[in-house]
Amino acid sequence: MKSIKPLRSLKKKIRLLFYIVVFLTLAIGLVSICLSIDLQKRVDMMINHHINEIVYALELSKDSQKLQVISVKLSKIDSEEQRIQLLSDLQQQWQTLESGLENLTSMASSNERIKKLNQLSSDIKKAAEQQPLLEQLTETAIAAQIQASHLHLNMELIQKGFARSVQKQLGILDQYANTLLATQAFNELKRVLDEHRQLAQFLHQGEELFRLVAAVNKSSDNAELNLLQRESMRHFLALKKQSMDSIVAKEIQSDWLSQMEPNLVGDANIFAFSREALNSKRIAGTYLEIQASSAQDIARFSSELVEEANKQVHSAGAELKSDSNSFVILIFIAGVLYTFFIWLTNWHFISKGIIQPVIATSNAMQAIASEKTDTPLPKTNNLELQQMVSSLETLKSYAAQVKAISEIDGLTGAFNRRYFDLRLDQALQSAHNTPHPLSIILFDVDNFKQFNDRYGHVSGDQCLKQISASMKAMPELQNKIFARYGGEEFIVFLPYTDATLAKEIAELMRKKIFHLQIPHEDSVHRQHITVSIGVCTTVPNNDTTTESIIIQADQALYEAKQAGKNCVRETGTGLNFTEMS
Repeated sequence: MKSIKPLRSLKKKIRLLFYIVVFLTLAIGLVSICLSIDLQKRVDMMINHHINEIVYALELSKDSQKLQVISVKLSKIDSEEQRIQLLSDLQQQWQTLESGLENLTSMASSNERIKKLNQLSSDIKKAAEQQPLLEQLTETAIAAQIQASHLHLNMELIQKGFARSVQKQLGILDQYANTLLATQAFNELKRVLDEHRQLAQFLHQGEELFRLVAAVNKSSDNAELNLLQRESMRHFLALKKQSMDSIVAKEIQSDWLSQMEPNLVGDANIFAFSREALNSKRIAGTYLEIQASSAQDIARFSSELVEEANKQVHSAGAELKSDSNSFVILIFIAGVLYTFFIWLTNWHFISKGIIQPVIATSNAMQAIASEKTDTPLPKTNNLELQQMVSSLETLKSYAAQVKAISEIDGLTGAFNRRYFDLRLDQALQSAHNTPHPLSIILFDVDNFKQFNDRYGHVSGDQCLKQISASMKAMPELQNKIFARYGGEEFIVFLPYTDATLAKEIAELMRKKIFHLQIPHEDSVHRQHITVSIGVCTTVPNNDTTTESIIIQADQALYEAKQAGKNCVRETGTGLNFTEMS
């Protein structure tokens, strides 16, 4: 067996090499000092030759950074005065950049640099051409934002008057009810209480509507805005449809609905203005990003220009050094140092004994950090590297355990919500390139709270484990993502699965759980544990998100609950599979 060299031998060699390098470095420094006086004069002359070019480049870089700051401020404007001032500053800054590029072009000596400067000048002209469009977009955004703010203020005033008016009438009804109660006029008292209930419900619905409208002011994307609009209109229609028995209640209802309606319905409603402001800001932001990118290109070019000038100075200084007789001594010493280094370290030993194992170990560490826990570990005869590999083996084991913990639900053994959301998001990204149907099955254990209350949480945990085990054993769910989504909710991701097949699988799941015959005395379905299932099938597009799919599946689950539980519902249709034994 080949023996391993002691680690201290390598340390001695490295220490000796270090002493030699230090000695040679000091020698080179002494020679350099002898050359510094003459070299300094000639280098100063070269620097003066490039000084104006460097100054212009630095000013250009500074102006480019100012323009980027202006672009960022323009994307966050909230007043007309600020918009006008920033647009003026933006136009002035582009003119300053154009002037700086003209100065650098007049000083450029190479065709390649002149071509690059002309290209940057062309970008500046394009940015200037976009100025009117940018002004129009920002003006539209500010105008829409102001209109939306006025409507929000109007709705706040309406809200205060609405609450005051309804509460006042409720107070009157309370006093009248007390009088009727004292006189024992029960028939009239019943009518007054019904009117009080109707008005209280009207007040509650109205307050919820005002809350939704107020949330529009904080909305940051169209999807959220559309959702708020739908919910607001649903509440508004509910207010209009609510029946009122008394004339006073009907007058209150008619009066306040007539004040709300112009702010919520029509072309000039609060949602339209908010959407217009949001879209205009987004489009203007795109143009501002393009302009900021052009400014960044100019700043990058300026930095490269300064760096190139510095390199030219250093290169010329190296040429001056090469003309010195003393530089021959430095070359000789460098050659001796290189030869001694090769002799001392032995290239084969460094390459295969240190460099390659270190690279292999580094690659293995990066792979493990990227959660590739099946990565093979390198072999080495070096003691320190072998210790590192041993530690890496332990780290690999820990990484595998951590990965499993981060993906698996500790109670049921199913995947957890984090892993499910990650895989679904990856599938959506992939589906954008190759569209295909995918389905989500979301189910919930019926009356599970009553089960826990009656049998205890330990039995509840056992119930969830039993359901999870039966689902994982189903042939239809093999190689599918089955996860616990929270509490007694479970979810299944079925890629490349259309609506028909998804509904069939969901029904098989429902039957499978029902046939487990887990006792549940509070269940109306033969006193066994049952589940309600929601199914969502979609062909993803660029607007499809994880949240939108889950919301649809949850809506279908809600419909299954409302339909009496122990059934399957599909999003958006009345098609379902009813309860079966």
